[in-house]
Parts: sequence; structure tokens; C-alpha cells
Amino acid sequence: MKNISPYLNKEVSSWLDITKKLINEHPLKSDIVDICLKSWKSIVNTTINSYINLQMKNMNISPQSVGNLLHDVIPEYINLNTEDFRKGNPNEKDVVCKYNDLYSFEIKTSSQNSIFGNRSYALSENGKNKSGYYLAINFDKLIENNPSIKHIRFGWIDYSDWIAQKSQTGQQAKLDKNAENYKLITLYSYDKTKL
Repeated sequence: MKNISPYLNKEVSSWLDITKKLINEHPLKSDIVDICLKSWKSIVNTTINSYINLQMKNMNISPQSVGNLLHDVIPEYINLNTEDFRKGNPNEKDVVCKYNDLYSFEIKTSSQNSIFGNRSYALSENGKNKSGYYLAINFDKLIENNPSIKHIRFGWIDYSDWIAQKSQTGQQAKLDKNAENYKLITLYSYDKTKL
């Protein structure tokens, strides 16, 4: 079932207020930051080999791999710590609300300051519903000293907010600037330069 956009026929000037209302209505609004930070901590402090005590944060692991780990660990953590949400299967959102699919959401991660989707996100609304709630997490690369989550943002993105890479062979889509600025709200931000 496709979600009807709460931004349909609304001026961009009203988007931020709509996003705040959507976040306030979401049942996990007060748990998201804690869940993300605990998931991050569990990943970076994981010991790969107990004999040599090799921790993930001391390994040269690609940002894509770290993002994949977050993408898997966060839904598992939510599933274990809430009754109303579970990890989605490949045809569903990443995190599924058991009693109201409207509250199900996608997870996007990046070591850059923006978030990205597959090029298919911008081309068609066919297949998995690409409109709805999104959790966006930006993080430090593990090679940095004391890697951390930089930003946790939450909000609502419509499939039409994604802009496909111009190249036919490109696999990436980025968010329209208005969508990134007004449809995702920063719930957590960490700036190492202020330490």
C-alpha cells in the first residue's frame, strides 16, 4: 500500500512544521537516538578475534560495510527492545510497525554529510514503497580517532524527493535540497571540533 504524502499540495514553507508533527506522532520518537547510539557503540566496540583482541574500530573497514552493519543492527536492536516493531524482509521497509505500516521506516546511512539512495528510488514508485518515514545516520569513518555518529535525522521522504544520478550507468540518487532541509529533522548532532 502506497503512503499518501502529507506534503501533497503544500508549500515548501510549511514542510518543516509538517515534519515536526509527523515525528511527534511516531511511536519511536523518544527512543530513536538511544537506539542508534547503542547500536553504533555495539558495532565499534565489537571484538572480532578474542585471541588478539581486535576491535572493529581499529580495523580498516569501508564506510559501506559500516553502513551495512548499522542497517542490520538497528532493526535487530529495535526488534529486541520493542513489542510493536520488527526487522523488515526485503520486500518491506527496513523496520516494520506491526500495528500500523504507516510508522514503518527505511534506514539510510553515510559517512558523508548527505544521504543517498539507489538510483531506482528516483525512477519509479514501483516495487517497495519508497515514500514514508526515514531514519538517516551520518557517521565517521572507522579510521578516524574515536569514530562516532555525527548526525541522526528523522522525517518523511517521498519517492519524488530523490534525484537520480544523470549517468545511465550511475547507481546513486540524492535528495532534493528542500527535502533534505525540511523533511528530515536533526535529532542528534555531534561536533568533534567543539571538544
